[in-house]
Amino acid sequence: MAELKFSTLEYIHNFALYDYLAFAWFFLTFLILIILSIVIMRRAVKTSMFLLLFSFLFLLVAPFFLRYYLNTTLRTVSVDNIKFQKLNFSNTLIVDYKINNLSKIDFKECEIHISVFKPSASKFKLFVNKLKPITQRTILLKKKISVNTSVEERSIFDNYTYSKDINISVATQCY
Repeated sequence: MAELKFSTLEYIHNFALYDYLAFAWFFLTFLILIILSIVIMRRAVKTSMFLLLFSFLFLLVAPFFLRYYLNTTLRTVSVDNIKFQKLNFSNTLIVDYKINNLSKIDFKECEIHISVFKPSASKFKLFVNKLKPITQRTILLKKKISVNTSVEERSIFDNYTYSKDINISVATQCY
């Protein structure tokens, strides 16, 4: 829960002009739908109730789609060359990865989520393993990443005792 709060506050802290415009459009559309449902309530009760229900559904779903759309169009980033090594002499896992800035703007900081989970041949079990990782970490990288450049990073997990096969997931959100 604390990680979700941190992620949301970091996202809001790094709003750009397009974020403000998109969320202003969202709130304006929500208010128009509510006002419209109130205006037509006396003439068409069923339509008004449907519009009211739709507006609250819009209130719940639209912010997630807005964030996804803005991140894929404005802040495109990819992660590749994910390599990991479990050290034999200590309980340490080292994860190396490369962050690529594919957007049209420079990034000042990146929020990196690293999850270590058990592999599985079953898609359902793999999905469950991703939801319940062995260990995970969120890192705030305050490093400038220019347009069309890459940065290689390393994360270290101390006190890592799991000894079987693992998969690593690295997700980034850059601003």
